[in-house]
Order: sequence, then structure tokens, then C-alpha cells
Amino acid sequence: MTSDVGGMVGWAEVEMQTLDLGDPRRNRRVIRMIEQFSASPGASIPKACGSLADSKASYRALASPEVRAEEIRRAHSQATVERTRGLKRALLLQDTSSVDFSTRPGIEGLGTLENRRLRGLLLHSGLVVTPEGLPLGILHQQVWARPEAELGKKHTRRERPIEEKESFRWLEMVDAAESLLPQELEVWVIGDREADIYDLFAMLRRPMMELVVRVTQNRRVESEHGKTLHEAAERAPVLGKVKVAVPRSRKRKKREAKLEVRVCSLELEPPLHHLDRKDCSAVPVSVVRVREIGTTPDGEEPVDWMILTTVPVQSLAQALEIIEAYAQRWKVERYHYVLKSGCRIEDLQLESADRIERALAIYNVVAWRLLYTTYVARIEPDLPCTAVLEDDEWRALFIVGAARALPEKPPSVREAVRTIAKLGGFLGRKGDGEPGVQALWTGMRRLMDFTLAFRRLQGLDTTCG
Repeated sequence: MTSDVGGMVGWAEVEMQTLDLGDPRRNRRVIRMIEQFSASPGASIPKACGSLADSKASYRALASPEVRAEEIRRAHSQATVERTRGLKRALLLQDTSSVDFSTRPGIEGLGTLENRRLRGLLLHSGLVVTPEGLPLGILHQQVWARPEAELGKKHTRRERPIEEKESFRWLEMVDAAESLLPQELEVWVIGDREADIYDLFAMLRRPMMELVVRVTQNRRVESEHGKTLHEAAERAPVLGKVKVAVPRSRKRKKREAKLEVRVCSLELEPPLHHLDRKDCSAVPVSVVRVREIGTTPDGEEPVDWMILTTVPVQSLAQALEIIEAYAQRWKVERYHYVLKSGCRIEDLQLESADRIERALAIYNVVAWRLLYTTYVARIEPDLPCTAVLEDDEWRALFIVGAARALPEKPPSVREAVRTIAKLGGFLGRKGDGEPGVQALWTGMRRLMDFTLAFRRLQGLDTTCG
């Protein structure tokens, strides 16, 4: 699967080609902001804009009700959908994250986070990736301020319908996928333990819309192997042992793990406390139980997953597909990491939650592009670098940044990304592997300085109207 997000036309203009804010000038301003924020991820808005006039125009846009965050998200979503064309299967990774503005109590419209002392916004994001793990974009995202009255309601969760709970957003993501993604595309919706919700499995879904969710609750089941989910999974037959690549996270290094795999089919019974239990029926699912065997590095916990899926699983090969799909889930966490640590959205100096949400909609695109650039170099390394860089950017990279003669044709995306990452501190030694997104966002800031110099030397117009 290839996807050109660069080329002679500005990549942000291509990405926002369906944007409609009711006035072409507003559209151009948002495109300009995406380009500037992408060129200097993590910089303050004035520094990213580079001039007083651009800074004022950007702040006016973020203050304007006509610059609707949902329209910016919609345009990026439509571009995301286009990148799925030609795929047989896509993974939709869900995750909820908080954006903390507790240090700036003067911001209007914020809500509570984990407790009343923490103030900010919550966002629930759906990142589409290919089965190989290439991020295609944010399909759907919800941003909200939690009312303070919602805190302390956990003990009443069994008394409220799913539609009145924050967990309903997991179901709404499935609805969004069904309405937005091509009907002929097989979609696996991936969720962590927060998505272990009976109503999610019981909801009506179109054909080829499947769920892959890590278990947190020991549910009552109908199974020949036991009466509870954990009991049935532990007694399920071992299909075999496999080696899988365990991705790096904040708590572990990347490594290869040897896993024992158990699989069984069963039916989830409706919870006894479900408000509509009399109208509910048992839901057929497969359970994939994986446990790491052998020794693990010091300080790291062994892989121990129990995964529920609506995909029928009967063979070791099918189980491995489920395991590999769930292993991609961490990329949506990586996206939130880029949004907060790379783009530094929690440092935004804005006056209200509405303005922050507009900025978030713009930084969504910036964070996705950083993630895409990082992984396209690993997954499709031989693509020309015009897949992620505009013409003058890759030329500046090699003439100024790498201090070498300009190649006759655009080099590979892998070579370009490694060169950018070296500007950000990546050493590129034999054992270093491929560069991470942190080195990339640091290098991108330096690349833009080189690009601006290159444009001025070439006499190119850098204004955007």
C-alpha cells in the first residue's frame, strides 16, 4: 500500500482539499497553520508562525467560531478514508487520553480529569493503520470536558444505560467506522481493557466489522471448558508456540518473545446487572490466550494477554493474526504521545477550551504526519522521499542538511528520514535500528530552517496569503 502525502502541491493542501469553513480565506489560513506547525512541532505558536502578522492571523483563526474544529477533523478523516482505498483490511485502534491544563486555571470551559484538582480535556481517538502498522490517519475523534458532577458516579454505573456513560464512546467509534469506511473493507476495531464492554460485543455491526479487545473482566460464559471466561481460557487447548516481535514501550525494550497460545470458542452471557438483561442474548466470540514462556529481561513483565474477538479463530495461524493485530494497538498511544510530547499541546497559551479544541484539530494532522513519516520509512523504505517531503524540503535536506551534492532523483524515504533524524540527534550506528519519532520531530524543526534558507537562495515566495 502506498500513499503519497508530499509532491509538488503542498501536502497540507492535499490533506485539507475537502475542508470547507465557508470562506476560502479561512481554509487557506488553516492550511498555512498546519504547514507551519508541522515544520516546527513543539514550538510555540508565535515561533512556529515566524512573523507577527502570521501569529496574529493564527490567533484570530483559533478564536473564530467559524473555524470549526469538527470541519478540520472531517477533512482529515476524509483524507484518511481515501488512503484505505485498495486495502482488504484495516485496523482501527481506539484509545482515550487526557490533555492536562491544571497549571493554567484561567482557561474557560475545562473539565475535571482523574480528580477535582486536575483540569483539562479528554479525547477519544480512532487511528486507522494498515495490518503492517502504517498509520493512515485519525478517522474519528471526540473531545469533551468532563463535568465535575460526573466524578464519583462510578458506584452508580450499573444503574445507568450505556448511552449515559463515557464508555459509550467505544460504541460510537464503531458506528463512525461503519458510516465512514468503505463497505467492502474489512475492519478490525482494536481496544485495550477499557473496551471490555458487553454492550460493545452485543451491538449490531455490519459484515466484516470485527472486534479485538483485551480482557479485563472475568465474565460468565457458556463453554465446555468452564463457566467463567478465565476458567475457560486456562483450560483451552494449546494450539502451539510462536515467536513474535514485542514493540518497545515506556516500560520495555523491543524484543522477541516466545508465546504459548491457547484458543477456544464460547459465548458471553449478559451481565446479571445489565438493565436490559431480559432482552439480551449470549454473544459468540473467540478467546485467544497468550502467555510468554521462558525468561524475560530484568524489570520487564512477561507478555500475558487474554484477547476476545468476534473473528472466528480455529488455527494457530488465525490466532497469530489476532495477536499481531492487537500488538499494533500501542500505536494509538504513540499518536497521543506525539500530540502531547512532540507537539506539546499542553503548553498552548490559549484562553478557552473552544480555542484549544480548534488547535487540537490542527495538531491532529501534524501528529499524524510525524507518525506516518516515522513508520513509512520502516514499512515501505524504498518509496521515493516525495511520499513525505515536498520538493524543496528534500532538496534542502541534502544540499544544506547533509552537505552533499543533490541526487539526480529523489532518494528513498528511508534515507531521507534517517538524514532528518540525524539532525535531531539520531546517531545511526549499526545497532541503533531505525530512528524514532522523537528524533524525527527534533530534526524536522532544523529541516525547516534549512528549507527557508534554501527557498530564499532560490528566490522562492514563502508567503501563503
